[in-house]
Amino acid sequence: MEAQKMEERKKEPVTGGGSTDRDLLEENKRLREENERLKKLPLKERLYDKINVSVRTLDIVIGSLCVLFVIVVILGMLK
Repeated sequence: MEAQKMEERKKEPVTGGGSTDRDLLEENKRLREENERLKKLPLKERLYDKINVSVRTLDIVIGSLCVLFVIVVILGMLK
């Protein structure tokens, strides 16, 4: 019985997941609220949301780059 239902589902055309207008409106509302929430976040937190690395690791990378920049500036002034 289950196998027959699965076969029938495979033959049905895909119509966007069967979303109704109400579902789409709710999804749209949820996405707008999330967008507004993201706009209020500081740049640092928005950056962390996009990069899949722990905050501690990203802080270490940023700190290392700052130290490297200072070293390059000091070496440039010596020559």
